[in-house]
Amino acid sequence: MTETVAAPTAPAPLPDLADLADWPEYALAHGLTDGLPVYPPTPERVAALVTASGRPGDAVLGAIPPADRIATVETVAANAVMAGVTADQFPVVLAAVDAMLDDAFNLRGVQTTTHGCAPIVVVSGPCVARLGFATAESVFGASASHASMAVGRALRLVLWNLGGATPGEPVKEVFGHPGRLGTCIGELADAAPWPTLAEANGAAPGHDAVTVFAGEAAQSVAFWGAHDDPRERLSRIADVMAALGNNNTHTMGECLVAFTPAEARHLAAAGLSRADVQRTLFDLARRRLDVLRPPGPLRPDHDPAHFYDWWPDWVDQTRPDTLVPCVSSPESVLVVVTGADSIPWAAVCPGWGHLGGFAVTREVQW
Repeated sequence: MTETVAAPTAPAPLPDLADLADWPEYALAHGLTDGLPVYPPTPERVAALVTASGRPGDAVLGAIPPADRIATVETVAANAVMAGVTADQFPVVLAAVDAMLDDAFNLRGVQTTTHGCAPIVVVSGPCVARLGFATAESVFGASASHASMAVGRALRLVLWNLGGATPGEPVKEVFGHPGRLGTCIGELADAAPWPTLAEANGAAPGHDAVTVFAGEAAQSVAFWGAHDDPRERLSRIADVMAALGNNNTHTMGECLVAFTPAEARHLAAAGLSRADVQRTLFDLARRRLDVLRPPGPLRPDHDPAHFYDWWPDWVDQTRPDTLVPCVSSPESVLVVVTGADSIPWAAVCPGWGHLGGFAVTREVQW
């Protein structure tokens, strides 16, 4: 079924303000931002980003749900200017918007779900170092990286102004997390012993690429009490991945796991490839069926009428001791190497489950 969308429209003109210093207050008063101050999208600044993209300003990327306003290069540029994006960062924003519009990401669902997932942007390739994307301390937080903060914020403003993603109506997210304000990190290709997430998702090695995944806030994993055995260390990560209240644990889907360079090197030195890490976590991050679905009103017996229909057939739902994985496949463990190159550490970003928000990669067009 073809979705009907509104015709492309030109960006609204700037208000006639005597002093553009009044713009932040105007933007707040007119709902053009979700609470943080923004820069004025002057025609000159917007035009500079459009020129840097090498594409016509009226080139259409798609409709941003749920409001379904059309994202053109120019309207995305206007929101990017408001976020402080520079001309050399703008192609990364366009690649990320394109990735979010892929059907596999299910942007409409991500925008309006009650679940606390938000787009996480992972930038790969030479542009990470060239543009200064966050890869070290506080990579998921206040990283002091202008590139990461501006690109992440630009996407949020696109979703806010073109998608109409305002809380209450239509956004039903119960709690949310600060990642909704914008999360953008870089992959440490030079420090990583394995192919990048972008390469695993089909990007050419050494090319600049963006991967977008809808995930919860990063949950820290320390290796307390774990000796050097890789399986023992990965079991700590698996335990966080399979938390009983996660969407993943009940519906599978994808989960992002970040390793510090030190921990990635340790695992690689023990002979583990990226695929080995994924397979081990897939095997370890599981829960017994009777823990996930204890007998009761929702599962009074072993009648297939009470089975979860989103689990694959190979999950035996008649046995209480069946171990159910929290992701759909080993490849659904999205491995990223990033963060401070100091001590071994990891982080887990649970996903939305089987409903969408799946990782989509796009190469950056310069």
